Amino acid sequence: MKATVIGSYPVVGKDIEAIEIAVKDQLEAGIEIISDGQTRKDMITYFSDHIPGFRASNEKSEIIGKIKPPEDTPILKDLIFAKRLAEGKAEVKGIITGPITMVFFSELSPDAPYSGFRDFKLYEDVAEALAVEMELYQKVGIKCFQIDEPSFSLGAPLDIGRKVLEIMLSDKKGEKALHVCGNLRRAFGELVKIEGFDILCISFKDFVSNFDIVERRALEDFSKKIGFGCVSTMDDNVDSVSSIKRSLKKGLELYGRENIAWVHPDCGLRAFSREIAFSKLKNMVLAMKEMLHYVF
Repeated sequence: MKATVIGSYPVVGKDIEAIEIAVKDQLEAGIEIISDGQTRKDMITYFSDHIPGFRASNEKSEIIGKIKPPEDTPILKDLIFAKRLAEGKAEVKGIITGPITMVFFSELSPDAPYSGFRDFKLYEDVAEALAVEMELYQKVGIKCFQIDEPSFSLGAPLDIGRKVLEIMLSDKKGEKALHVCGNLRRAFGELVKIEGFDILCISFKDFVSNFDIVERRALEDFSKKIGFGCVSTMDDNVDSVSSIKRSLKKGLELYGRENIAWVHPDCGLRAFSREIAFSKLKNMVLAMKEMLHYVF
């Protein structure tokens, strides 16, 4: 098991200063697979601001033309900076908002060459653009990826999602995770079947019902490991080490240590103060280290 984050961190300072603070806090807390903090923008405009066919303004995203792959991405300099800060201490994870969520939270202009939100070509074009985004990350040495698709727990089309995510991941090397927060009652049966992912990052702290939904046999049948969410991203109180250990103990008993690859908060931590976010991460790492010695 390795300690990681889902992505976002409280924004303290501006631009490169905020990234430096986010990275250093993660390292000090003991996180082994860090993010760049995703401090510059929200998860949608982070990508729509440079992918042709999107227009980003005032934290809103609109599809105004045919979606095309980006020639470059401003996120590279953030990842390169984070890698330099983390050199020899932790791995940096490339985090990309998935094609379904990119469309789900964007407006569709009447001028765009798509028939509507059920137009498969729209999702396919976004997936192909994000596949190029991944390739750009790989060129600077990123070997671990997380695709965020929170819309899957909100009713987004899983049939289209499975197809386009498999297109996006086709022939991509490295460790690849899919993060879907929320209740997975309607989604887990399809998510576990998506080819190309090694890890499913799931919320168990704020959504304890997922313990009854996520099946060990299905994980093993489809060769998936778990990213185990065990820190609340809804509660302003700092999760105690003992409460995190209780969650981890239940997860280890249900799914087996061999099936849990990562330990992480349920979702991003941007909504909290820096002090609370750091304390949550530090307690999570302490709890995980203590549980590694627990015999089941």
